[in-house]
Amino acid sequence: MTVRIKRVIGIIALTITALFAYAFFCKKTRLAIPCIFHLITRLKCPGCGITRMCFSLLELDFVSAFHYNPAIFCLLPVFAGIFIHIVYRYIKYNTLMPNKFFNVLIYVVLVLLVAFAIFRNIFGF
Repeated sequence: MTVRIKRVIGIIALTITALFAYAFFCKKTRLAIPCIFHLITRLKCPGCGITRMCFSLLELDFVSAFHYNPAIFCLLPVFAGIFIHIVYRYIKYNTLMPNKFFNVLIYVVLVLLVAFAIFRNIFGF
């Protein structure tokens, strides 16, 4: 079990380091990864605005973060819960598969995100 804990800590540390490096790069160069879905269709996907939302969160500007992507902003606690549950199951049981409740929760979140994408494109939100 301690090997799995070390592995999780290493992956989380590497991910955080990469995200901060990307944030630093974006802030210095004003370049960011564009949304391919938006470039092709000119429609906003459920994830459009996440980079700007994350920058606002880093600056503790929660109002701007909410306006960039309200759905993802509101679902952040759900994503954190799913992440914590998956990490716990990996450390405790050596499996990445969540239980049935979390499987249903993941599908509900996906349906909400698709509904949000449709809503934001129809009503210009």
